[in-house]
Amino acid sequence: MNVLVIAAHPDDEILGVGGTLLKHRKNGDNIFICIVTKGYEPEWSREYIENKLSEAKEVDNLIGTKKRFYCNFPAARLNTIPQIEFNKKIKEVIEEVNPSVIYTHFEHDIHKDHNIIFNSVMVATRPIYEKKIRLICFETMSSSEWNNKRFNPNFYVDITEFVDKKIDAFCKYISEVKEYPHPRSKKGIKIWDNKRGIEICKEYAEAFIIVRDFW
Repeated sequence: MNVLVIAAHPDDEILGVGGTLLKHRKNGDNIFICIVTKGYEPEWSREYIENKLSEAKEVDNLIGTKKRFYCNFPAARLNTIPQIEFNKKIKEVIEEVNPSVIYTHFEHDIHKDHNIIFNSVMVATRPIYEKKIRLICFETMSSSEWNNKRFNPNFYVDITEFVDKKIDAFCKYISEVKEYPHPRSKKGIKIWDNKRGIEICKEYAEAFIIVRDFW
């Protein structure tokens, strides 16, 4: 089975679905990641931008990514781009990967890039095509929980076996690792995944919202 994650920024894919990707990989599934945006000068330094690419390669080696796509739209400025442009790009990625399931951002995340990407993925996966794709939203710490429209999961994945490796993968994104009690700290991630695990009587879990499913 081909699994595709469509995320705004490098590290979102690990925060939201890292443990689940490791579980998919153990099950023999093919993992594909599409990062929609990239940093740009002068808002981000050239060193920061280059480091992000090398860090993502380390992440891919660790979790077993088959291919990573970059759409290279400007980070935090997706609202300045005609939506048809990244709708088209995302659709091209989906057609190449031919996924059975797509994981993407929650529509009510506080980050505007996440909202726009959710809407674009909804358009690209409309069930008018012969291929029906299961569409699932993940939560992104320090974005999903900071809005007043809460993330209410209806699907959980037990990641107890994979939580430590998930945190190792996140730590490859060196500049994104914060100090506790920030949610994007090593301890913060583990506490959050433990909370989600307790909700289903497991030690650690990732939580999702199934948007579309087919049988």
